Amino acid sequence: MDKADYKDFATKAVHSGQHFDESTGAHIAPMHLTSTYIFTPEKMDRWLNNDREGIYFYTRMGNPTQTSFEEKLAALECMEAGLVTASGMSAIAMALMAATGAGDHIISTKPVYGGTYNLFTRTLPRFGLEVSFVEDFTPAGLEKMVKKNTKVVFFETMHNPCLDVIDMDEVVDWAKGHELMTMVDNTFTTPYLFLPFEHGIDVSLHSTTKYINGHGDHLGGAMTGTKAFIQDVKGSVYQDIGPCPSPLQCWLGLRGVRTLHLRMEAHCRNAMELAKWLEGNKHVAKVIYPGLPSHKDHALAKKYFTKGYGGMLAFEVRGGYKEARVFLDNVRLAEYGVSLGNLDTLVQHPATMTHAKVPLEERMRTGVTDSLIRVSVGVEGIGDIIEDFDRALSLLP
Repeated sequence: MDKADYKDFATKAVHSGQHFDESTGAHIAPMHLTSTYIFTPEKMDRWLNNDREGIYFYTRMGNPTQTSFEEKLAALECMEAGLVTASGMSAIAMALMAATGAGDHIISTKPVYGGTYNLFTRTLPRFGLEVSFVEDFTPAGLEKMVKKNTKVVFFETMHNPCLDVIDMDEVVDWAKGHELMTMVDNTFTTPYLFLPFEHGIDVSLHSTTKYINGHGDHLGGAMTGTKAFIQDVKGSVYQDIGPCPSPLQCWLGLRGVRTLHLRMEAHCRNAMELAKWLEGNKHVAKVIYPGLPSHKDHALAKKYFTKGYGGMLAFEVRGGYKEARVFLDNVRLAEYGVSLGNLDTLVQHPATMTHAKVPLEERMRTGVTDSLIRVSVGVEGIGDIIEDFDRALSLLP
């Protein structure tokens, strides 16, 4: 069976994009730690005739280890092609820069990840791109914001950090009716929980630093889409700006994603148990997890995320920043730091960390309060996670 024919997600995760080393027979291919590739006369003839499949020129344009990583991600996303970058933010920037130009308009959900917010409000406008944030991300709300120069509709599968869920099918149908490209940040859910391809979304974006790698030792980003779009990105802004990942980062990404299905099952299971427990804790004012019936978008989450609701949750302690810090400063098993998707449980304070540069009024309106704590629930024993949270919360007044 050809590796492109695998149907099961687990089989794709393990085998797609994996190529043993033909020169030595090594089961796991080595990292190709080179910047330059030697041209034989035969290679040069092929290159000049535009027969370039499998020919590498310079690692800024591609690397065999990078190709393997891209093949695996494209297979998992059921997309035609993939392209990996040096970070999640560079993936978002490259995709949007390839799809738009000066004078164009982008519609985005509100809220978005703090880094994305900064890109949309601080950097893209300097190059003549306009971004409009829409709270009512429905066809009716989008209709009020669309312009003649609108090119892209951007959203997240779950909004960071308050885990709102939009009706993505309605949004995609509306965008197609206006001949607009749709792009989704699929980092929180990964292709294991949500396949953008199945819902007609044009481009799926990731910070592979998070769940794709899952081990906290890799930095990278990725996009998947049609072969034509990926080739356009790679042959234009990607080549010109050069946000290529190192072969080491690609190898670590390849290593990590092979267990994505196993890790996501554990993340989802633990997050659900922790969310239920937090709802009963007297020091907790509110729990935000799409898998709970109390979540305002639970019905939509149930519609789109049939395998599980992810490993991310948030909760508000009773009080404010002072009380939040008491909890954050006193967890022991959980680690206090940014990022997410690691095997380890991570806790952070969005208002002073990931969303610190979002204006106060904007931050508060989107639910990022001073008492909000975001949790990336790890794969440790759930009893130990709950015990750690219980002890830290018990120190609150």
